Amino acid sequence: MAPSSIGGGGSGADRYSTGDLRAIGFQGVSQHGALESTLKDLFVWVESFATESINWYSQEKVSKARWSRFLRLASVLLFSLGTVTPVVAVGMGWSKQSIWGYGLIGLGACCVAVDRVCGFSSSWMRYVSTAISLNRRLIAFQASWPRIEARVTGNPDVDEFSKAVQELVTFVDDFAMLMETETLAWVSEFQNHLLQLESGTVPALPSRSQ
Repeated sequence: MAPSSIGGGGSGADRYSTGDLRAIGFQGVSQHGALESTLKDLFVWVESFATESINWYSQEKVSKARWSRFLRLASVLLFSLGTVTPVVAVGMGWSKQSIWGYGLIGLGACCVAVDRVCGFSSSWMRYVSTAISLNRRLIAFQASWPRIEARVTGNPDVDEFSKAVQELVTFVDDFAMLMETETLAWVSEFQNHLLQLESGTVPALPSRSQ
């Protein structure tokens, strides 16, 4: 799920305190009225928003990756032990103990189901891809900003200033759209899992090809 934009203030580490990335409160622009100073203030605000959003995704994917690896590794080990246990038990003459293999396989299936329902693996992949896309957009915009700023500095009139501000608005809109797309993917996945739970169905286990 994408970071929420509730609240108004906070920056840096404080913005991670609740697990959500809160919106950056706009502190206002330069009081001197110079277009160059105002534009610089706007750019700093936009850049802070973009940077903190990327940092949120980069930080949140760590716990998702940890749980995904743990559950997937546990499922592989449990499935393997569950398959081998009956063979070993029969070979050792412990036929009654072979039933434990089914229990191990069941626990392996539970690990897969927990991962599917909680979305650890899918969230991990979404966060990684979203962070990469956002970072690419930010780098491209940062690289083009000196050209935009130089255009306003060389011709500091309202028209050039308006064009520069519009480019900032376009960047923020495209940036936010990527986060909105990720959030909608999370909502769709979560709703699907709720329907599966309400209908009593179990998330499908991975095929052998996976």
